[in-house]
Amino acid sequence: MKKRAGIFIDGTNLYFVQKNFLSSKIDIVKLVEFFKRDYDIYNAFFYLAYKEEDEKQDKFYRVLAFSGITVVRKPLKHLKDGSMKGDLDVDIAIDMLLTKDNYDVAILCSGDSDFERLVKVLRSFGKEVVCLSTKESSSIELVNASDRYIDLRDILQFVKLEDRHE
Repeated sequence: MKKRAGIFIDGTNLYFVQKNFLSSKIDIVKLVEFFKRDYDIYNAFFYLAYKEEDEKQDKFYRVLAFSGITVVRKPLKHLKDGSMKGDLDVDIAIDMLLTKDNYDVAILCSGDSDFERLVKVLRSFGKEVVCLSTKESSSIELVNASDRYIDLRDILQFVKLEDRHE
């Protein structure tokens, strides 16, 4: 019997990883399908900071939602220095804790060190935590706190977004 798993994807972190460290983009639907081979996925969450009235992001959001992925969205905040921020780390942490009875394994797609304490707490509840990112973008603290680490490059052939020429 397969273990139950929940997938929690830090969209901002994944965007940064794809932009700076991977040669390809990740197909989120394929990523979820990849883990369905080994786990009974109770739910997959994708956390997205969005620009208002962004047609491309709206299309992406719809693709994920109609593929059965729960999308948690927050508008980007404009900071005084002119930059924008879309921090969803607390939302991810709350959802991982509130849904912990629904899974045995938490698959966290992020390398953010902010999640180290969360991972330790989940493990204290007997949960297995898999960290999914790249070595260059993963904090050693998070990798060390997790039960297992998967480098996205090792599964890229299964989860990369294929160019679709129509």
